[in-house]
Amino acid sequence: MNTVSIVLCTYNGAPHLAEQLDSLFDQSHPFHELIVQDDASTDNTVEIVKSYQRRYPDRRVILSVNDRRMGYNRNFLTAIPLATGDYVATCDQDDVWEPIKLQVLLHDIGGCPLVFHDSYITVDGKPVGRMHGHTLPPVITPLGAAIYPRAGGHQMMFTQEVAQRVKPYYDSGLCYDYLIEGLAAGLGPIRYTSTPLVYRRRHPLAATSRPQAAPDGRVKGYMDALRALWKKDNRRRARFFFSSLSLFPIEDEDAGLVIHRMARGNRNDLLMACVVCYCHRRTLVPLCKGLAQRLRAAFLPLFFIRDHGKFISED
Repeated sequence: MNTVSIVLCTYNGAPHLAEQLDSLFDQSHPFHELIVQDDASTDNTVEIVKSYQRRYPDRRVILSVNDRRMGYNRNFLTAIPLATGDYVATCDQDDVWEPIKLQVLLHDIGGCPLVFHDSYITVDGKPVGRMHGHTLPPVITPLGAAIYPRAGGHQMMFTQEVAQRVKPYYDSGLCYDYLIEGLAAGLGPIRYTSTPLVYRRRHPLAATSRPQAAPDGRVKGYMDALRALWKKDNRRRARFFFSSLSLFPIEDEDAGLVIHRMARGNRNDLLMACVVCYCHRRTLVPLCKGLAQRLRAAFLPLFFIRDHGKFISED
């Protein structure tokens, strides 16, 4: 039986942590180990985890507490390589998992390096929508995964090989979920299941709250993407992200070409990245047709700079 390690990072998560832990222990496919790394909480988060260690003495629950605050992303980046399971599922402290989450992801991952799923968005415990407002293809090409990241950390399960590739990035400041999807893209296509498997709690203080992407289906969205070429911070962060991905071999030729072009980041290289994406428009944007498909595919590198370049790293 394939084993799954859950990596849960906490910080002052006492209000909702017990509900999340209950959902982890209720999985139909039991976890191999639960690694909890606490980021120097000042509430009773650690005591709650210890109470579950006492309640489930036959389950492998590993708790470590940081001496000082690392921050959300570094906490995950240092905890993930500690996992020993065949697969790793990252976990936030204030969500609730469906009991079948691990079972479904193990079935759907196939031979791919990563699988992710849709999630319910909840407010005050009630679903108000879904994370992915439109259907995604069940298999996403390496180029699509690298240039158009859509997997949140709470939605992912990935192989041990991907987990070990995280090690050089401890102090990178990169958002861990973008990084993991990008590293997985270097190994091959990734998979998606449309079944919502997590109740995702949204509140203003959530560590993973991020700016929403600008609309890219209208003229203004495309104009904003062109203007992003003159936003130095956006371009710098995008260059840093893609240059980081190039530390490891990239198996897919087209993904490698675009990653290296984005890593260089001058306007000629960005234009060439746009041309490659245009040539692969049918697999990158399968749900669009005609001119909309052509424009959207060609603009994906610029959309990355516009949207993800704002917050893909912590600096």
